Amino acid sequence: SQDKREKNASYQPEMHVRNANSREIFKNNRLTSQFLRNYTDIPLLANVMPEDIEDVSEKYQAFLGVEFESDTIKKVYIRKADGTREVYVLSLIEHKSDIDYDVAMQLLRYMCVIWQEYKATQNKIQEGSSRRKNFRYPLIIPIVYYEGKRKWTADLNLKDRIEFSEEMEKYIPDFTYQVVSVRQYTNEELSEKHDEMSLVMLINKIQTEEDLSEFRKVSEEMVDSTYGNAPDEIKEIYKKILWSLLMKLKVPNEEASNIIGEIGGHGMGYLFENMDEIDIGALKRKVALTRQRAEEEKQRADEEKQRADEEKQRAE
Repeated sequence: SQDKREKNASYQPEMHVRNANSREIFKNNRLTSQFLRNYTDIPLLANVMPEDIEDVSEKYQAFLGVEFESDTIKKVYIRKADGTREVYVLSLIEHKSDIDYDVAMQLLRYMCVIWQEYKATQNKIQEGSSRRKNFRYPLIIPIVYYEGKRKWTADLNLKDRIEFSEEMEKYIPDFTYQVVSVRQYTNEELSEKHDEMSLVMLINKIQTEEDLSEFRKVSEEMVDSTYGNAPDEIKEIYKKILWSLLMKLKVPNEEASNIIGEIGGHGMGYLFENMDEIDIGALKRKVALTRQRAEEEKQRADEEKQRADEEKQRAE
């Protein structure tokens, strides 16, 4: 209807652009389960379903503070024949667009908080339980979701951030973390997976005009069907991701709003049908021209004000 088109045309995401690609993605258990099953290559997580996942991030917010704002902690229930067991999956998903060489130490801080809280909880249930021989802390699997163009070159082991690690190795705590990069998959490989998470990663790979050109080669049918069959909450995530992309590419708000609104009304096929119109280079040039004109107007206004001040001064 006309009303629906007008509503879509004025689309404005509620989220701040900086966070559009971060916690919002992994807050959704359906996307998280697809990510863990299909992209981490960890056998223990091979059969994880959305109902096996509980987001416990807010529980640790008070302990971890501002640095934790865009990261997530998931409690995953592993179904075993001898009973359900809990595993914590720690994901740094703060939409890292570049390499963070101190990420292992950041992960260690998070892991220690989780274990400390787990110990306190178990001791409340049964006093002194953590001092018993058979007490075990839960497994934590640290994962970094990386969207940058450069190859991830940060050390994957904690000990490599500590001096004398070779000579004194047995005295140094250590662990490794896994990096899942959108760049480790080709567009063809992501298309073959044909799940909602693959479309998230395909969109997040777009950072340049060249990337946009490569995206145009992806199957329009695959993109449109994945979007069309996704639950409404995941469709909203797609729109927020695209909004974030358009903002980074300096697309004017009005243009971006129209693009996202049309996608909301017609589906992702709109991107392919109107890709020539969504010319990022042209939009950037339009922004530059608008900015130049605004600066010229400001300069003229300043000159007018200066002349008026001079006239006033002469009159006085």
